[in-house]
Amino acid sequence: MSSLTLALLMVGVVLATACLGSPLIRAAAPTLMRFPRLAVISLGASLMLWMASVIAAGLFLAWSLTGPSPLPEPMAEVCRRCLDASNPFSSGMAAESAVPSVVFLAAPALAVAVVAAVGLRSVLTRRRRLRGTCRSLLPSGRRETIGGRTVTVVADPQPSAFALGRGCGIVVSTGLLEALSAPEAEAVVEHEAAHVRERHHLILDVIESLTGPLRWIPFAAAIADSVPHYLEISADRAAQRRVGTRPLASALLTMGQDSHERRSAARHLGPDRMMLASGPERVRQLVRPADPRRGALGAAAIVALMTVLIVTSSAAHGAALAAVLSGCVL
Repeated sequence: MSSLTLALLMVGVVLATACLGSPLIRAAAPTLMRFPRLAVISLGASLMLWMASVIAAGLFLAWSLTGPSPLPEPMAEVCRRCLDASNPFSSGMAAESAVPSVVFLAAPALAVAVVAAVGLRSVLTRRRRLRGTCRSLLPSGRRETIGGRTVTVVADPQPSAFALGRGCGIVVSTGLLEALSAPEAEAVVEHEAAHVRERHHLILDVIESLTGPLRWIPFAAAIADSVPHYLEISADRAAQRRVGTRPLASALLTMGQDSHERRSAARHLGPDRMMLASGPERVRQLVRPADPRRGALGAAAIVALMTVLIVTSSAAHGAALAAVLSGCVL
């Protein structure tokens, strides 16, 4: 098999993951919902692995194709020497191309750098918005203890609760305290405490910063939509272990009656996460979790794709790193 064939196969796997990753994530949902923490870690790692594989595909193409260099001669010679030193394929197998090899190196790396820069800007914007939310809400609320946890109670007729992270804590509305019984309110606070304790805000910052500029890619969009859902399930399970199923399920059903208003508020708050997707679906996961075997095939397919990307990406980046460390640029 020629190096160009291998390069095209690598590109094909990257494109296949971008397109097929979304339906596979949906197919694997019953399995992922039973292991929400593992699902979040796996999906986040899969996204970063896919981005690394985009750069690896560029390396494969640069090794397999030669063409005119837009660089000045000394720089072009150094670039070619590095490519030759890192190329794990046999020499003399490269095909001629009208596209300079440096394009296959620079374009993927530049794209990933742009995504990282845009994502970082988005994170900073959400952080500023969070600080503004804390400054506006906390002074106007009163401190109260619910289930042994200190929360800020704000005047709002809508029954809502959300975590503002470790710096600002948990906020609940007067409407929530009026709509729920004491055990139900404690269950809601335990849910939000799990968000704070497990640093779900930081996880969402990382995921949203990476997926924001990549929403047009089905795989990235599916991860962006799935991770918040699995974080909610993880927080539900934590609250369930502490207060039991009945009060949490009852609270979810009550709060689900106005879930549309809370989703709108959550989008406005940015990084602040309320108890989203309340109601029958969340209750069903508490009372009768989905059979994980239903999603086994989808999960296995995702693992297979990720394994291919790990092997090929490691080979590409490992060879390039070894060449650089050996002094190919000197």
